[in-house]
Amino acid sequence: MNLILILLTTTAILTFLSGLLSVTGAAKNDRGRIAWFFVSNLGAVIWAISCGYFLNLPPDATEIAPWFVRGIYIGAFVMLVPLIGFSGWKYRIGKVLTVLFIVASAVMSVLLIHDPSLLYSGIFLNNSGNRVELVTSGGWYYYAYAVIIALSVIVFNALTFYSARHARSKRLRNADYILLVGLSIAGVVSLVTNLIMPPSNYSLIWVGPLTLSVVMLTYFYAILKYRVVSVSTPLLKVLAYVVILTSGVVVYMLIFYLVFTALFKLPNPSASVLVLNFLMIVIVLLLMPVINEIMASINSMIQVGQVDIAYVIKKLNHLASRNVDLRDLAGFLADHLHFAYIGFIINGRLYGSKSLAMSPAELNSISHLKTNSRGVWQEPNKTVQKTFDELGLKAVAELRNAKGKTFGQLVVGKPLGKASFERRDLIQLEMIINLVATVIDSEKHLRA
Repeated sequence: MNLILILLTTTAILTFLSGLLSVTGAAKNDRGRIAWFFVSNLGAVIWAISCGYFLNLPPDATEIAPWFVRGIYIGAFVMLVPLIGFSGWKYRIGKVLTVLFIVASAVMSVLLIHDPSLLYSGIFLNNSGNRVELVTSGGWYYYAYAVIIALSVIVFNALTFYSARHARSKRLRNADYILLVGLSIAGVVSLVTNLIMPPSNYSLIWVGPLTLSVVMLTYFYAILKYRVVSVSTPLLKVLAYVVILTSGVVVYMLIFYLVFTALFKLPNPSASVLVLNFLMIVIVLLLMPVINEIMASINSMIQVGQVDIAYVIKKLNHLASRNVDLRDLAGFLADHLHFAYIGFIINGRLYGSKSLAMSPAELNSISHLKTNSRGVWQEPNKTVQKTFDELGLKAVAELRNAKGKTFGQLVVGKPLGKASFERRDLIQLEMIINLVATVIDSEKHLRA
């Protein structure tokens, strides 16, 4: 089994799973429309499998070869015609066009099954490459087939563009535009490799179905991203993750194949090279969550001029379910909010991002500052301000529990990379102080 057959088989399986997940997760009012997409996915599966296995049939497989040829051309009908229903069934003209194309493709399919000589005069299987001798001189079937395929692509694009322009929400519009652009590109590629070239060169018929399968998977990602379907159950979530992860492997292996054949002028890499590349990309994809987490942490720390609020909140939400060390939490906030110092004063004790010499009397005076009814920030009195000036502290805020009761304070040092404290710094810090208070197990520390 060569790489092309592996890629076609893999994308066919992924295309089927993406269609199944789409139908299962679609809302009731969208399920009928997504069902058309699922049927189209089944057609894409038939098309891809038929192309891949036909090109790899051994010379003695003459009995089964005609069925793969039928699968190639009937699969294209089953793939394209439901897309017209997917985009246009909710419109009267869309219903009419869908029915017309269903009837036309059904008649063409029955004729092909009954009399294959309408399409081809012979099937040649040999080690130099399998091919079909298409009837293009004096025959009508192949030209009618090409016209129906080309018209179905044009009609689908027109209906999808109209549907996108009149979509009831932005998320549906964006998903439709992605499908429109993707299938337009796949349509041009398939026009060249599956309609124009086959009479003289049959070796590239795999390019069209592979391109289309990638587009189908891209659209599946789009409808997940824009919440067209909802993947709610654990099984569906696992399957969706597997589909997206494996799609990344397919794209990588396809790029590897193109680069390999361009550099080394060989039709197929060896099995050991394929296995090595497959294992490497799987390892990289499995490590992607760890890599992304490390890169996000590094970016959050080195971008001193701005705070990655989304990353900080994400980490605090994660810490909320654990018993966190207050010194570690203070250190994390100091690093990612870019302050020279952050500390918590709870029960007369200071938990800071670094060691800071503060006497019990100084801690007590800070703890007894007046409450600010307009917010969490407190106004230091003269005694506390003197302590702050000596220690390089700039602000203090209350930590309140879910009932609004103050159980501690947060003290802040100088912002890094700035000569003075800006109001924006206080606003950014205030956004997460309440979340920080929920992370801290206040009752535990109050009992300590």
